[in-house]
Amino acid sequence: MNAPARAIAARRPAGAGGKRRSFVAAATCLGLAAISYDPALGQAPAAPRTASELAWYADGWTAEVIAEIDQSYAGWDVEIGDGDNDGRTDILTSTTPDSRLYLFTLDGEDRSVRLLADQLAGPPPGMALGVRVVDLDGDGRREIIAGTGQEDGTPAMLHLLRADGSRLVSRPLCNLSAYTHGLATADLDGDGVQEIISAFCGGGEVVRYDADPELRDVAARKVLHLSGSGEDAQLADVDNDGRLELLVVSAFREGQARVQIHELDAGGDPEPEPRLVLDGFDGRPCFYASLTVGDIDNDGRNDLIVGWKREQAVNRATLLGYRIAHEAVPVYDFDRETADLDLAYFEKMMIIADADNDGRNELIVTTRGDGGSEGITSERLGHVYRYDVYPEGGTRKELLVDFSEEHVESSWPAVGDVDGDGLNEIILATGSGDRRLPGRSWLLLLRRP
Repeated sequence: MNAPARAIAARRPAGAGGKRRSFVAAATCLGLAAISYDPALGQAPAAPRTASELAWYADGWTAEVIAEIDQSYAGWDVEIGDGDNDGRTDILTSTTPDSRLYLFTLDGEDRSVRLLADQLAGPPPGMALGVRVVDLDGDGRREIIAGTGQEDGTPAMLHLLRADGSRLVSRPLCNLSAYTHGLATADLDGDGVQEIISAFCGGGEVVRYDADPELRDVAARKVLHLSGSGEDAQLADVDNDGRLELLVVSAFREGQARVQIHELDAGGDPEPEPRLVLDGFDGRPCFYASLTVGDIDNDGRNDLIVGWKREQAVNRATLLGYRIAHEAVPVYDFDRETADLDLAYFEKMMIIADADNDGRNELIVTTRGDGGSEGITSERLGHVYRYDVYPEGGTRKELLVDFSEEHVESSWPAVGDVDGDGLNEIILATGSGDRRLPGRSWLLLLRRP
C-alpha cells in the first residue's frame, strides 16, 4: 500500500469495507502549467494520474479520471445533457476562480473537452455557480444557462448561451445579491417558453426571468424576498397533486433556516405566503438547510429530502426524508447529527437517481470541506455517500468514495448515462482550498459494472 493509500485508509470510517482498485485513467490535463503554488507550503504534491491515487472507493465500483483542471474547483455545479445539440450526452461543469464553463463528451474512444465560456463573472476571482441544459423555447435545440457568483460583491449575472452560439447576459436591477443559488426552469405561464427562477445568497431575493420567444431579450423581476439568505430554488410537484410548487431555502441565519413551499398562481408566480414551512427538526431551530426532491422509496411519488445544520460552527448534519401533503411528515431518518458529512451544506450536492443500475433509486450525497471560505473549521473529509430505502422500510448508508485530503476536500455530483452505454454513471467534480485562488481539481467517473 503506497503513501496516498495509507492516508486514505487511515481516514476511512470504521466499517466502510471495500478495497482500493487500480483503473487506468484517461486524464486530460487542462492548463496545469499555469498553476502557481505558495512556496511557504513547500513543494506541491505530485498530481494523481489514476482514480485510485485520488480516492478510496467501495468494493464493486470502478472509477476513472476524466480530466485534470487548473482550477481550485472543477465544478461548483455539474450538469448532464446534450449541451452542443449533436445528439450525444455531455458533461458540463462550472468552475472557480476563473468562472469557466467546460463541456466534456465521452463517446467510446472519442473523448473531447471544450471551453464554452471563460470569466463569466468577470476578471478572477469569480464563480460560475450553476449550469443547466434546457430547451427553453421548445424548438428542439437546447440552450445552456449559467448563474454567477461575484466575489467582488456586485450583483450576480445570468448567462444564456443560445444554440446558435450567441450569448445573452442579464444582471437584473431587482437583485442586489452576489451569488446565484438555483436555476429552476418550467413554462410557468403557458406561453411556450420556459421561465427561470433563482434565489440569491446574501439578501434573499428570489427572481423570475422571462425570455421572449426568440431568446433575444430577458426580463427579470423579484417575486419573493426571503428573510434570510436565498440558498436554493427548485420547481417540483413535491406534494404529488399534479401541479408544480416552488421550494426555496431561506438560511444562513442563526436559528432561522426555513424550507418554504409556495403554491403558484395562474401566471406561474409564487403566492406571497408559503403553504408549508419547515423550520428545523424535532423542534430544534437550525442555521442551514439544503433540499432535493425525488422518489427515494420507489413508490411512484415524490419525497422531499432536507439536510439540516443546527449551528454554523458545529459540523453536524441531520438528513431527513419527508412526505408532503397537507403537512410535512418526516418518514425517513437517513442520518442524525452525524459528523460524516463535513460542513453539512448540500446545495447541488444531493441527487435522487438509480446510480447503481439496480432498478431502484437511491440518494447520493457529497460533502463540502472548504471551511476557510466559510470562516469555520472543516475536517476536509471528501466523502460521497449512498443512502437507500429498503422495500420493507428502513434505510441504509454506504460510503462510496473517500477522497485523499491531500488533493480533494469537496465534490459535486451528477448522475446519468454519459457514455451512451445505457447505464448510469456518477460524475464527481472535485475542489480544494481557497476558491479565490488557482489550484488543481479533477473530474471523475464512478460506475457499477
